[in-house]
This record gives sequence, structure tokens and C-alpha cells, in this order.
Amino acid sequence: MVKQVRAERTRQALIAAAALEFDRHGYAGTSLSAVHRACGMTMGALTFHFRAKADLASAVCQEAEAITRGALTRLGPMGALLPVVEFTLVVARLLDEEVTVRAAARLTQERAVPSRWHAVWRAVLRDLVARAPEPAGPGCGPRPEELELLAVYLTAGAEAALREGRAGKEVLAQLERLWALVLVIGSRPGADECPAATSSLREPS
Repeated sequence: MVKQVRAERTRQALIAAAALEFDRHGYAGTSLSAVHRACGMTMGALTFHFRAKADLASAVCQEAEAITRGALTRLGPMGALLPVVEFTLVVARLLDEEVTVRAAARLTQERAVPSRWHAVWRAVLRDLVARAPEPAGPGCGPRPEELELLAVYLTAGAEAALREGRAGKEVLAQLERLWALVLVIGSRPGADECPAATSSLREPS
């Protein structure tokens, strides 16, 4: 049991070190020697758990998929539009705070190894959109398919902005402003015509 716990800790430490390297340098710019040095372990310890760089990259992606899935499944039921708003904020926050998620996003973009990271959050988004009702009337907000496309573009934009070095707080604030713009536009016909329209990104407490 002790050996199993130690082996799992070693494996997790290697994944964490690899995530840092992949995030900073990409797949091509990362070597196994750089990972084992960053982790303070021998090459033998690394290759015992991961025989090749592709195996290590796949493990990083799988870890990120689990983190992302866990964070998104905690989204509670709210109004029609608010879960999708919160969805984009959660993914952006993960990209800002979780280096493993950020590394997986880069590896996915580079198509370095087979990765389901994008598929994980797209599946959650699709489910949220499927439960969103149609707009109450013309001009009362985006239709479900438009809502999904908007969320995909905003999420991708947040990912790109964070990759360029924008601060997480700045990116989250920009997302909230963009969603507020969508909500304001959706409420323009008037409260009577759009009873579901809201002027806030969050439900009242």
C-alpha cells in the first residue's frame, strides 16, 4: 500500500511538472529530460511511469479533462441564459488558475496527441443549451444554437487572451461585459415583450 501511494505521488508530480513544461514550451519544445529535471527525479523514475513524451502528454490531457468535467458538473440549475454565462466564466477561470488545463488546451490546439479536452466542455455546453428555452419573442435574445456558438467563440477568445498573457481578472471582466451586452441587446424590445430578459449576469440572492 505504501509503495502504491508513493508511486501515485510520483506519477502526479511528473504530470504536474510536465504540465508546466507543455504550457510554457508546447509539445515540440518539451523534452523528457526537462521534465525529470524540473521534477527533481531521475529519468528512470520518469520512464517507469511514462515510456514516451506522448504518454506523458496524454496523461496531462486526461488530468485536465477530469478537472474540467468536475468543475463544470457543479454548475447548478439557474435561468435560461445564466448557466451558459457561468459556463464561460468557469472555463476561463480554469484556464487561468489550472496549469494542467492550460497545458491541455495548448496540446489540443497543437494536435500533439489525441485529446478530448475541447470535447469535454463542448458536451457540457451542448447539454446546457439543449435545456435553454427558445426566446420569448423576436429580439429577446439568442436562439439556443446561436447561444452555443456565442459561448464557443467567447471561450475560445478567453483562451487566446490568456495565452497571450492577459491577466485572468481582466479576461473574466471582459467576458462579463460582453455577456452584459448580449443581455442588454436582448432586452431592448421592452420588458413586456421579453419577460425572461434580465439586466444582471447573476441571479438575485
